Amino acid sequence: MQRFGYHTHTTFSDGKNSVEEMLEQAVHLGFEQIGISDHLMVHKNITQSLSWEGIKDNAAFADFDSIIDLCNRHADEIRKFGKEKGIKTFVGYEVDYFTYSGWEEEFRAFAKQIDHDYFISGNHFFMNENGEEIFDIWRFNKLPDVPKEDVTVYLKRHFQTMQQAVESGLFFFLAHMDYAQKADAYNEADHLKEIDDVLMALKKTGTGCEISTKGIRKFGHCYPSENILTRLIKQNTPIIISDDAHHISELGSYFEDAENILKRLNCTNRLKR
Repeated sequence: MQRFGYHTHTTFSDGKNSVEEMLEQAVHLGFEQIGISDHLMVHKNITQSLSWEGIKDNAAFADFDSIIDLCNRHADEIRKFGKEKGIKTFVGYEVDYFTYSGWEEEFRAFAKQIDHDYFISGNHFFMNENGEEIFDIWRFNKLPDVPKEDVTVYLKRHFQTMQQAVESGLFFFLAHMDYAQKADAYNEADHLKEIDDVLMALKKTGTGCEISTKGIRKFGHCYPSENILTRLIKQNTPIIISDDAHHISELGSYFEDAENILKRLNCTNRLKR
């Protein structure tokens, strides 16, 4: 069974445990290595978002320059405790990719100034056409005064953003591809074209994709759906099991279930640093 995880969160973002506690639990579980990948949500208008109150404590920031020192101190802490606990440890971030003009250039410049080993593409927002306005998908159905654009347009744009993120070549793997199922209006069959485009981007760039056991914890089935996962395996996309752990109790959770799914689907191309 896979004895490592690269999609984990600490109190730096919305996790419930410190870096030290997460690494201690990884050692207790017999993990060979672990990556800490706290959220990084950086958007110039994020404090004006209707979602701000719900996300402001989740490593959500309005600019990159102001958090360079913060991120480097976080990396120092991760590496310090990794050495103390005797486990191979990596510094990562789960990054929301935004599409307003100049964002990717700003992110690339920021990445050169921080200590890190990898980035995960994890998209949690709907956006308007120019990417200037953002809405947290998880809370979208309850947000007041959302612009009256058809939610299917937001969903289509969400997958197009995911495709763009993958095509950028910035990311080690793609997280929770069908996270949009948190929106009431999501129906996979309505977005096969957009999903196809994301799959082709993964194949073209050789980017990996996770099978997330958080879906089992929350919904009784993995992210992505088995239909999408089957197609990923058929096109030989590298697959990694992730727990998306926000608490020590979630580290390694349902890994055996995910292993059984991958075995049944004849997955042989597995992702590891």
